[in-house]
Amino acid sequence: MLQTLLATTLALALGATSFAQTAPPKALSTASLGAQPEKIPGAIRHAGIYHVATGSWTRPGGATANFGPDVVYSNTASSGYFSAFGGAGDFAPLSTNFDSGVLPTQFNTNANANREIYNINCVSIGYCDLGAPGAAGWELRFYNDYTPCTFQPTYENELVVTNLPAGGCWTVDLDLSGGQELCISGDGGDGFQDDVDLDSFGWSFRYAGTDGSAPAGFIIAGDPLGTDPNYVLGGLPEDGTNTYFGVPSLCGPDRATGFFNQDFWWLEDPAGLNSGCYFFGTLFQNTPCGPGAPTWTSWYLEMQADISICDQFPISSPTGCTSNPNSLGFNSMMAAFGSTSVADNNVRLIATLPPNTVGFFLTARSDGFVPNPGGSSGNFCLGGDFGRFQTLIKNSQAEGEICISTQAGEWDLTHIPSAFGPYAAMANMPAYFQLWHRDASPAGPTSNFTDSVVVVWTP
Repeated sequence: MLQTLLATTLALALGATSFAQTAPPKALSTASLGAQPEKIPGAIRHAGIYHVATGSWTRPGGATANFGPDVVYSNTASSGYFSAFGGAGDFAPLSTNFDSGVLPTQFNTNANANREIYNINCVSIGYCDLGAPGAAGWELRFYNDYTPCTFQPTYENELVVTNLPAGGCWTVDLDLSGGQELCISGDGGDGFQDDVDLDSFGWSFRYAGTDGSAPAGFIIAGDPLGTDPNYVLGGLPEDGTNTYFGVPSLCGPDRATGFFNQDFWWLEDPAGLNSGCYFFGTLFQNTPCGPGAPTWTSWYLEMQADISICDQFPISSPTGCTSNPNSLGFNSMMAAFGSTSVADNNVRLIATLPPNTVGFFLTARSDGFVPNPGGSSGNFCLGGDFGRFQTLIKNSQAEGEICISTQAGEWDLTHIPSAFGPYAAMANMPAYFQLWHRDASPAGPTSNFTDSVVVVWTP
């Protein structure tokens, strides 16, 4: 049962194709094509929570979904406009519109982040559809690493939601719990490089409604001048307002700016006539925090995440040796992410365990089984000359996660610890990993282990 639990957790990750990122092309103003955004007609209404797994609704005023607990991306500062350009009922209909931002890792020096990977359990969107009631619908796709303002044919995650409210402008919370969660690696999936073109994730939307005769498109949102205190005070914009790693927005809880948004987006016209990189060049009004604030060329999107382990590129497998439930009643778990290639030297070990718990990773070149060693509540699953990452003792903090990364210089595949000194990983050699951590029991303080995993190195 415990082995199945771990295998199921790792199986939530989806396969993905990684694309090298390059500098984006020069953007063109939509005005050059005679296409302009439209003023939002009336109030933006909140439609409620749409539970994707069940197709059911919780309307405003009802119970909330099991979101978060962290807002990880928030681009909600409405400009007062929406754009049907590339949506429906306007120029280049049924196009795919690509936008980008950054989900920072704990190594990103521009944010106070605390994780490597984001398990997204809620996506909130804002759109206008002036067509028939109940006729709105959107295809949403998410890209783990994305070069801003480019076309990318392969995506990691897709959501298609239909029968949404129309006849006006709306925000909708898409509850992804129950197996629909998105898994996105921070900083573009390949480590922090302090380059927004290399550290970005991407997302796209395309009209999937059933009317299409009236204007329909996403709300234009994002305004660093109006939301970011550092920018207003004369410094460089940090953006990322109203997220767990950022600063509160100057404009309140509903007007935030996505982290490292860029002032353009890519439109992929299915007719092949107007595909390219665009921006809105005629809507600048210096009225921070109010409707008609400086219009930023990005789209309304907010994402929330929990602290579960997920990844698009798991490189470890469960060994079948499991530990025992921790003080919270579930097994502490771990997995390895990155690359199996010794030459890449790109591996992250991540464990989930009770919050505010001290622990460190262990490793060996063979597996084993010792139940309750030294009176521990858990099982030791390593054999032979096992080594300790004891110079990397960490606290799981409130998020209940411990991570060590070769890219951060915390360890190295040429210097893996063992009882007889460090050794270098070699192709076809297995490496087994487990994390030891302090724990509590009815009898008092104790220790426990995560389930164990194995990685087989490649050249």
